[in-house]
Amino acid sequence: MPNETAVRGELPLQVQRRRLSDYRFGLRIAERGKVVSVGDGVAWVTGLPSAAMDERVAFEDGSEAVVFQLGRERVGAILLRQSPQLKAGVGAHLPGTGLRIGVGDGLLGRVVDPMGQPLDDLGPVNFAARRAMESPSPPIVARDFVRRPLYTGGKIVDTMIPIGKGQRQLVIGDNGTGKTALALDASCTSAGATSVASTC
Repeated sequence: MPNETAVRGELPLQVQRRRLSDYRFGLRIAERGKVVSVGDGVAWVTGLPSAAMDERVAFEDGSEAVVFQLGRERVGAILLRQSPQLKAGVGAHLPGTGLRIGVGDGLLGRVVDPMGQPLDDLGPVNFAARRAMESPSPPIVARDFVRRPLYTGGKIVDTMIPIGKGQRQLVIGDNGTGKTALALDASCTSAGATSVASTC
């Protein structure tokens, strides 16, 4: 793969000449799929037999998706970025990478889409790095001890089921039981100098 980075001070013609001199002929085999249908945030694509779960799919119109269902004839992909031009017949291919998302303190206080593009008109987001969405958790021995409580603002929860700061907590229940309210109260109560609250 030729180096695409332009050297400072190079003229456009010099950049093209360097790229052409670095180019090497070779056989390139790649799968090319085609969109069968699009609806409800899902694109169904044929012609990608080597697609894997959670693999990224790029479309010709600039849309992006991640594979969530593998079938014998087609794959289902959840759209993360969708353009108005995405419809049946648009080409698709597998870039060969999983979904990588931006991480870092630059995201604090920002509103972004699943691909990390800003939705709040505050300019571009400065990511410290990009990491795989499905990355393994650190092993137990690498984690710090839970020493301090994390107060949720709900007296019953804080008294009967204390949550340790830094531990994972699963909130489950039927519709209308207050799961979202509890999570938002915990975010508002714990946000401050020693805690960072984020909402997904």
